[in-house]
Amino acid sequence: MMRLLLLLVLLLAQLTAPAQQPAISIPSAQGSFVFIDAQGDPKKTMTVYTYLPRGVKASEAPIVIVMHGHGKNARGYRDAWIKPADAYRFMVIAPNFDAKQWSDRDYAYPEVLARDGKARDPSRWSFSVVEHLFDAVKAATGNPAPHYFLYGHSEGGQFVHRLVLLLPDARYARAVAANPGWYTMPRFDVKYPYGLGATPVSEASLKTSLGRDVVVLLGDRDTDPHHPDLRTSAAAEAQGANRFERGHNFLKEAEKRAAELKCAFGWRLEVVRGALHSNSMMAGPAAAVLMAH
Repeated sequence: MMRLLLLLVLLLAQLTAPAQQPAISIPSAQGSFVFIDAQGDPKKTMTVYTYLPRGVKASEAPIVIVMHGHGKNARGYRDAWIKPADAYRFMVIAPNFDAKQWSDRDYAYPEVLARDGKARDPSRWSFSVVEHLFDAVKAATGNPAPHYFLYGHSEGGQFVHRLVLLLPDARYARAVAANPGWYTMPRFDVKYPYGLGATPVSEASLKTSLGRDVVVLLGDRDTDPHHPDLRTSAAAEAQGANRFERGHNFLKEAEKRAAELKCAFGWRLEVVRGALHSNSMMAGPAAAVLMAH
């Protein structure tokens, strides 16, 4: 009886013990590891795809975090960034927010307020996963970098620009939002997720976000108003007929808000000539933008 009781106690301890982070290893060339976000929601596990150019040390390489789109194909996104990583000698970290654990809403535009109107714990937001992953990579590799570089395409671009707005002190050195389908406009009279109404964002934090180094990167041929992944709600249509128009209108709105708040404005828009709605077409130009001095 005592032995059975002891076994039950040990089993209960295993079931209730906090999840342990598996060892993280970033080899030369392609790799992957499993990430458990102990600083956020430890119940969720995540496959993270990596690439490290040969001859480059993980302890010394700049860290570029690449956010996938609606297809949740982080591995394919990592592969599209291999040539740019070889050219600029940086490490690629591509987390996969899989559909079973992260719906589109949980990933690109998570609820930031609870039903009682209070802010949800920011450590549980999808945006914070990037910050926690950065810490884990640094700890595993001994990389002392104080900042990472952030890129996302399509739904990943939605993720990136909302991270900029909702985590004003995030540790990215430069962020590139490529071809988002729709935006959270930097205005408080429009409710989230189309605006900042009913979010924890304040005028002071928005000033910080507007002063950061952010690039909206648009393909000039990403103009199909009937693209199957383009949101066509009334609120999205009000932002423009297609991704190219919406990106320009988003930057105009941000520039207008910075003028009203009388704050520094560090954002800019750049265009990739001939690019359709394609991560592989945007990866090289985006890498050049991220690594530019």
